[in-house]
Parts: sequence; structure tokens; C-alpha cells
Amino acid sequence: MRRTRTCCRPSSSRRSTSGARAARWRGIIAEPAVDVLVAVVEGSVVGWASAGPGRSGRGDTPRDRELEGIYVLAAQHGTGAGQRLLDAAVGSAPAYLWVAEGNPRAEAFYRRNGFRRDGAVQHEQIGPTGLDAVRMVR
Repeated sequence: MRRTRTCCRPSSSRRSTSGARAARWRGIIAEPAVDVLVAVVEGSVVGWASAGPGRSGRGDTPRDRELEGIYVLAAQHGTGAGQRLLDAAVGSAPAYLWVAEGNPRAEAFYRRNGFRRDGAVQHEQIGPTGLDAVRMVR
């Protein structure tokens, strides 16, 4: 894992949708209070995590640290990459996160790491329909 300040260039096939995504990532990486970590295997990024003091506009913040996001390629599930990213991002300190409702694999991973639902639910506008996210806290 390493803190990164660079961003991958989008491929031409995804340029129309990834321009906004690349701009969003540049903003996240530039934020000094947010840690962005990547997992690299044989020179290729296979996962990422970001964590910081909690994003504004999301209601109350039950802990000082929010795991803002974590993702590992499916081919890397079960290799420990996700665990190493989580450990590097928030360690064993009190933290909170939002996870998509109906994502049992992710929720089980967080439960193994001491996170529990606290009852907070919010609708995230992602794409045309969005999704409901539940908050987990430890």
C-alpha cells in the first residue's frame, strides 16, 4: 500500500464517462485531510481505499474517521488485499463507513472488522436510480 498523488489516465473507450470520474479523483487526491491508498500487485493497481475526517453534508459523523471507499478487483478477493487496505486506511481505531444495502459480502467483511450497523440509512444518487446505503460504525 502507498499514499498516492497520481491518477491513471482514462482509456479512450471510457473517456466520455471517465472524465468526470478522473476529475473527482483528482479532487479527492488533492484533499490534504484524505488518505488515498492503492494496492499494487506485480506493478498493477488492484485496489484502493480512501479515508478521512468525514464528509460534510452527510448528517452527523459518529466517529472522527470515515472509510470513504474501498475497492478490490474481484480477482483479488480472498488474497488479503482488502484487509491490508482497510488496516492502512483506518487501522483498529473507531471509524464509520457507508455500504450499499444488499451487499452481503462487503457487510460481512466489515462485521469481521468490528463494524456494526447503527440504523442510519441514506439514499445515494449514483447513476439514474441511485441506491440506499447503511452506516456501519465501530
